[in-house]
Amino acid sequence: MAWGIQTWDANGNKNNYGLVPISVLGFFSVTNGQQSGSASYTLPSGFVMEILQVSSDAAYTTTRRKINISGGAVSISSVSDTDFSANTYPAVAGFIIAYLRAA
Repeated sequence: MAWGIQTWDANGNKNNYGLVPISVLGFFSVTNGQQSGSASYTLPSGFVMEILQVSSDAAYTTTRRKINISGGAVSISSVSDTDFSANTYPAVAGFIIAYLRAA
């Protein structure tokens, strides 16, 4: 017996694609409390870059960081501990993984 879910958008079109393979451009490590840094990657035509932050430590911090993407550049900057706006993440130790998505 298999289990799963299906979801639909407002127009009734299916929008749950399950596990989607990704093409990883690269990754870099970040430390607990780190609020600066950058990396650059070459993007093939027709693709955009997105990121994932993956924790590698059980230590928690209230410090937050903002991760911006512009073309093939990833930059990390400081934000307040109470900033929960878009593109902000807990400043925990881990990895920033950059991957490709079709534009």
